[in-house]
Amino acid sequence: MGEPEAHSSEYDDIVVGSGPAGISAAINVANRQRTVALMGGQTPFGRLRKAHVVANYPGFTSVSGEDLAEAFGRHLGEFQVPVIEEKASKIIPSEDGFVVFTEREFYQARALVLATGVYREAGIEGEEDLVGQGVSYCVTCDGRLFRGRRAAFVSYAAAGEEEASVLAEDYGVEVTFVPLYEGEHRLPDGVRVLPGARPTRLARGDGHVLVSLPAEELEVDAVFIYKESVSPRALLEGLASDGRHVTVDRHMETSVPGVFAAGDCTGEPYQTAKAVGEGQVAALRAVRFLRERTKAAPGA
Repeated sequence: MGEPEAHSSEYDDIVVGSGPAGISAAINVANRQRTVALMGGQTPFGRLRKAHVVANYPGFTSVSGEDLAEAFGRHLGEFQVPVIEEKASKIIPSEDGFVVFTEREFYQARALVLATGVYREAGIEGEEDLVGQGVSYCVTCDGRLFRGRRAAFVSYAAAGEEEASVLAEDYGVEVTFVPLYEGEHRLPDGVRVLPGARPTRLARGDGHVLVSLPAEELEVDAVFIYKESVSPRALLEGLASDGRHVTVDRHMETSVPGVFAAGDCTGEPYQTAKAVGEGQVAALRAVRFLRERTKAAPGA
C-alpha cells in the first residue's frame, strides 16, 4: 500500500495497533502536525482484512475489509505515517515519556495510544501473577538479565523461534523451547525442544520458576512467552483493566498519564465505526497532553 518505512526511533506519539482505531488515531495525530508512528506487528491491518463485508460504516453501503484496509492505508500514506511492522512486547515509562520494546528494537514516545484490539489468548495458570518475577514477553529488554542461566521459551507461533535463538546464541541462555503450534522448528543446536508439551501452570519455588508440563516439571530461572498479542496489563505496568479490556474515561484516558486507548481493547461493541471514533478522541487528547506538557516544561 506504499506506507513509508519508519526511519526514526523517537516520536511525539506511538500508536500501538493497526486496526481501525489505530489508523484513525495515527491520522489524527499527524493531522495536528505531531510526529507519529503506527506499530502494526508483522501483519498490519490483518484482522480488518479478514472481514468479508463491513455493512455499517458511514459512507459505504457495503465494503469488504480488504477494500477498507486499502483505503485506510492510502490515507496513512497521504500523511506519511510510518508503519513499524514489529510487535510491542513491553512498554516502560521513561523520564521523557515511554520506551516501547519490540522483538527487534526499542522506540521512544512522549505519549501513547493503545489500539491493540481485544485480548483473546488464554494464559497459563500463574502467568500474569509472575510477570516481572520470572515471566517475560520481551527478550530485547530482559534477555540480558538471564545471561548464562536457564529459561523455558513458550511460543504460540513460529515467529517466536527468532527470539528464542537470540536468547540462546546472544545471551548464552540454556533454552528449553515449548512450541504450541504445528510444524518444523528451526532453532540453534543445543536448544531442547518439547513439542506437544503444553504447560499447565507456572509457579515460584526456591528462587526459580516451576513450569508444569504433562510429563515433567521444569525448574528454570525465567519463562519467556511469545504470543501474537500481549495482554494490556502485562504490556504496561500500572495499566488498569477490567478483564480483557483497558479501563478508560470518556476522553479515552487510561490510568497511566500520557497513555490513551481506543477500539476493541476498551470494550464492546466491537465495531469499525466505534473504533474509528474512539481513535480520533484518543488522538486529540494525546495531542492536548503533549501541548500542555510542553507549556509546563521549564523555559517554555
